[in-house]
Amino acid sequence: MGEVFKHFIDLIKDKTTSWGFKTALFISIIALLFVADYYIGFSNNYHLNNKIIQLEKINTLKSKYKNDSLAFEELNKMELKIFTRKHYSEELINLFQKDSVSNKPIIIGEKSVNHRTSSKLNRSVFWMSLSSNYLLAIILPFLVFLPLYSKDGRKASALVGWFASLIMIGIVGLITTWVSFQIPLIFNNPLWNYILNFLIHTLFWVVTVKLSNNKNTITT
Repeated sequence: MGEVFKHFIDLIKDKTTSWGFKTALFISIIALLFVADYYIGFSNNYHLNNKIIQLEKINTLKSKYKNDSLAFEELNKMELKIFTRKHYSEELINLFQKDSVSNKPIIIGEKSVNHRTSSKLNRSVFWMSLSSNYLLAIILPFLVFLPLYSKDGRKASALVGWFASLIMIGIVGLITTWVSFQIPLIFNNPLWNYILNFLIHTLFWVVTVKLSNNKNTITT
C-alpha cells in the first residue's frame, strides 16, 4: 500500500505529466474506491459495528445512571442520535426519495423518534433522471464504446481520461437529478415535472451553446 501511495505522489510531482491526466487519474481512483466500497460494504460494516458498540456502551451507562434523571436524559438523547445516524449510501438513496417518505414513530427505550419510511414513489427516478439529462443519455453510449472504434482511445492516458469523463457525466447526472427532485410535484402529476425537466435541460444547453458561439466569435 505504501508503494502505491509513493508512486501516486511521484506521479503528482512529475512535471512531464499533464495536469489534465493527473486530474483524470485522481477522479478515476476516487470513483473506483467509492464503487468498491459501495458494493463491498466495508465502510458500511464499520459504520454498523461502531454504531452497535456505542449503543451497547450507552445501554451499560444507562443502567449505571438510572437514578440520575439528568444523566439518564442525556444518555437517551445520545442513544437516539446514534440510532438514527445513517451511512452515506442511505443518505444518497434518500436524496432521490423526496416524494416517497413518510414519518413513522419508532420506540427506543422510553423515547420515540420520527423515522422516514419508504412508500410508493410518486415520481420515477428513471424518468426524472432521463428527462433532466436526456442529452447526456444520448452522448453516453457513444462515449462508452469510444475505445472500441478509436485507436488513440485505447492508449493508457486516453483510457484514464475516458473513464474520468464517464465518472463526471455520472456525477453531473446525479446532481441534476437531485436538483430536479427539489422542484415540488406539479399538480400532483409527475408528467408535468418530466416536461419541466426536459424544458430546463434544453434551455440550459441552448444558452450554453449560444454563449460558447458568442465567445468564439469575439475571440476570432
